[in-house]
Amino acid sequence: MGGLAIYFEEEGLATTQISLIRIHSERTKPPRALWVPFELGRPLGVPNDAHFQKRVMRSALSLLDAESGPVLVDYPEDVPAAAATNSDDAMSGMVCPIDWPKLEETPTSELGAALLQEMSSIVPWYELAVVTRGRTTVGPSQLAIPEAGRYLADFLRDPSTPCPRDDMPPDRVLKLAYEDLKAYYTEAITMQPGFDSSKRVEDWLFGETVFGRALWQLRDFCRASEDEKYRYLGRNSIVPDRQINPAR
Repeated sequence: MGGLAIYFEEEGLATTQISLIRIHSERTKPPRALWVPFELGRPLGVPNDAHFQKRVMRSALSLLDAESGPVLVDYPEDVPAAAATNSDDAMSGMVCPIDWPKLEETPTSELGAALLQEMSSIVPWYELAVVTRGRTTVGPSQLAIPEAGRYLADFLRDPSTPCPRDDMPPDRVLKLAYEDLKAYYTEAITMQPGFDSSKRVEDWLFGETVFGRALWQLRDFCRASEDEKYRYLGRNSIVPDRQINPAR
């Protein structure tokens, strides 16, 4: 969209946009962009909070006051927990919380076993999420969740590990695998009390789980890789901006 905006501006049409991935806007330099610290797919925050969504929209539209750019502004608010509670995905009633063990340092050589154990512990909550919502976003990798977890762990231990699919490049399979795992974890944990905002879920995922630790390791590996395809993943899609720069 940033690229299209440049062409529209050349034809005399003023543009503004909402950016969910800050580095993309930094690179494409659209005329006017508002970066929001929300999860992908929710540029206005959460459903059913019209007042919050209007504030986001007004902030984006206010950038039209700038006669020229590029202008990139950070939205100052995060998603309000109270609004997230009212979303369609919020769950009410009695829920038995998962007893998460204290996260310990896990050597890369033992990451696969730790990750599979962690994934198996949330199977009931993921299954409950699917039944409750009647849908899931897990599946684009076409790998079973344990297979996706093993591939991620094996890749971190040895990047030359065979790719579980031969119909697409390994970097693409890797991305689909960790995105499926993100969806699996996210859908499972939102069945627990206290995880009623996207920021709380994200902080848990990247700060309190073995999988989150694996994602940080994967980001470090990809950013240091000599392969531009992996460097691209490390820059853009493994760990969200607001986890990397929480005080931005």
